Amino acid sequence: MLNKTMLKRVFKEVLAEVAPDKLIKQQCSLQNNLLSIKGKLYDLNLYKNIYLLGSGKAVIPMANAMNEIMGSKINETVIVGAYPYEEKNNNYKYIQSSHPLPEEKSVKTALCFKSMLQSFGKNDFFIYLLSGGTSAMLEQPEDKITLKELQEVTSLMIKAGMSIEEINSVRKHLSCIKGGKLAAYTKAKGVVLVLSDVINDDLHSIGSAPLYFDASTYDDALRALKKHKIFAKIPQSIKIFLENGSLGHHKETPKKENKNITHHILGSNDIVLQKTQDILRTHGIKTTIIKEKISGDTFDVAKKLMKFSLSNKNKKQCYLFGGEPTVVVKGNGKGGRNQHLCLSFLSLLKPGLRLTFLSAATDGIDGNSTAAGAIIDDKSLEIAREKKIEICDYLENFNSNSYFAKTGELIVTGATNNNLLDIVILCISI
Repeated sequence: MLNKTMLKRVFKEVLAEVAPDKLIKQQCSLQNNLLSIKGKLYDLNLYKNIYLLGSGKAVIPMANAMNEIMGSKINETVIVGAYPYEEKNNNYKYIQSSHPLPEEKSVKTALCFKSMLQSFGKNDFFIYLLSGGTSAMLEQPEDKITLKELQEVTSLMIKAGMSIEEINSVRKHLSCIKGGKLAAYTKAKGVVLVLSDVINDDLHSIGSAPLYFDASTYDDALRALKKHKIFAKIPQSIKIFLENGSLGHHKETPKKENKNITHHILGSNDIVLQKTQDILRTHGIKTTIIKEKISGDTFDVAKKLMKFSLSNKNKKQCYLFGGEPTVVVKGNGKGGRNQHLCLSFLSLLKPGLRLTFLSAATDGIDGNSTAAGAIIDDKSLEIAREKKIEICDYLENFNSNSYFAKTGELIVTGATNNNLLDIVILCISI
């Protein structure tokens, strides 16, 4: 049987294969002043100045790779991330911002980027590196909305188990820079290199689309808040702002793509699944990628995966799932959606089903914990009995991290400087 130690090692091999700098170098190159991005050529001879900007969890390795490719062609680099980092050269400016909630430094960063983009002329060219986490790191609330109020509604949305698309439909309508609004501040031409952290690689949602355009409306934002029963809990000023927007009293977010700015998706969850399949096959393990993405409530996902396991219990192979389930947090415990999914799945596991089950976040940080996820197998129930710990107690308190810390089944990688959604590896009877 494929054991937990080996599967952990496979996950770490996958993280190395989908590292942002590796993805950049595989798909971007510069020759004779022609920048090639996924086969599309950009003639840099046409431009006076070239700038490198970026934001998100993956921005540091992305920027390092682009600087290696571009060298002295870049006049200035300014990037924003979530982790500590010391820039290595004089024209390289790094700003550490906040995540998952926007803070004052998020606003300062947004104003910095707005100012820079406004200063670029028609003969300038910029490369923007976009990855997940940007929504919190780069922010300027609309007039009459305070940062504290924005923090409050963001926290409510995260805890309510809203999907990223739903959360971002609200964020884009409360922000001066999201949903394509940032793009309106520049006359320069540019490209956006994207690592996707959303299902179906929806450019309208990745990083709240600062340089793309928005397909959602004020009505969509209101529906999302009411669907998850948090509209009544949000600050009064935000209620009024969204309702007035729905009535046409505020300008809608941009609904057309900026013709001067082109987006290229260089990394996605599909690439993670493909790399995982390749690695498992090198170990001689039959592997199938399930195309339907996992989404929705974590416990519902666990039930579907258990049903799938029982239906395929006689097929000795690995199955790969990707996506991002959601968690409606009701307790005060420590954990995240991947650890909660593993614990939920374990609570449904019956003796006799031989399997190994891994669920982990590609960014290395699952929820409010320092783990990426967890891994269990058919012996995990025995471990729980030996240690005299009740699964249901930890589930009810949303304390999956503490549970798996006791059983020794956590996956800890540290922050990966990446974000390509989650992966579930289900190996049956191997």
